[in-house]
Amino acid sequence: MTGIGQVEVKVEGNGFGAEISGVDLVVGVSAAEFEAIHTAIIRHKVLVFRDQKLDDDSHFTFAQRFGPLEGHINTSTRQDRLPKLQVFGNVDAAGNPTGVHPERGTLVWHTDKSYVARPSLFTILRSPFVAREGGDTCFADMQRAYESLDAARTEGLAGLRAVHDWKRSREKSDERPATVEEIAAAPPVDHPLVRTHPDTGARTLYIGNHASHVLGQEVAEGETLLAELERHATQDQFIYRHRWRDNDVLMWDNRCTMHCVMPYDAATERRVVHRAVVQGDRPV
Repeated sequence: MTGIGQVEVKVEGNGFGAEISGVDLVVGVSAAEFEAIHTAIIRHKVLVFRDQKLDDDSHFTFAQRFGPLEGHINTSTRQDRLPKLQVFGNVDAAGNPTGVHPERGTLVWHTDKSYVARPSLFTILRSPFVAREGGDTCFADMQRAYESLDAARTEGLAGLRAVHDWKRSREKSDERPATVEEIAAAPPVDHPLVRTHPDTGARTLYIGNHASHVLGQEVAEGETLLAELERHATQDQFIYRHRWRDNDVLMWDNRCTMHCVMPYDAATERRVVHRAVVQGDRPV
């Protein structure tokens, strides 16, 4: 356990992920508390805040402390009053499970909005309805995954760029097809397959379901490489698994992590998430 002022940071066993206590996100955080949180997210990549009874307004206020927020390409999930806050879940108007998990792309490994030129920086998530069985969120430490590769592999990855494509991502996750408007708003973009974290200088793998193929390679060859790297990066030693509790707030750095939702029974379990995303920088 470490801390700055009243903020305490309880680090997971391998240093990937940390639980933050000593702050009240509903009331708001001071400049010193914000600095401690920012230091922790850069160092540990995933943060958990327990027992935080946020509503949409306090969620939005906390998130925008980290920078401008961005809306989602899927306009149907935007909150009406706060359109840069995304809401999706498996409950109907009466609060009953629908049996359908929204956005099946969240069930596979990805990093948020890598299909745009300036992908997401931080994502801040809360779940008003927590699945009692399943529905955990898992994270992969892409810095450690890269650093564990042998020299020959890292040399082979140097200079490669992957194409990230919203349309292809939807196809891969068997989700509804991308609309004409969505394709126009988010045409394919390419990013370094190995990006450099601007705050730490660390190199990290930058892949996931939004990554379609590799520039300069046959599509099948690039798909095989991306699949191999994903299997490597999602080994147990690189994973933090978040088991949700009521009133959790979960925050992560998309520049050095991938994440996915674990399966749950959408016909019996209620699971709703509210999400705010901070606009990021162009990968280099």
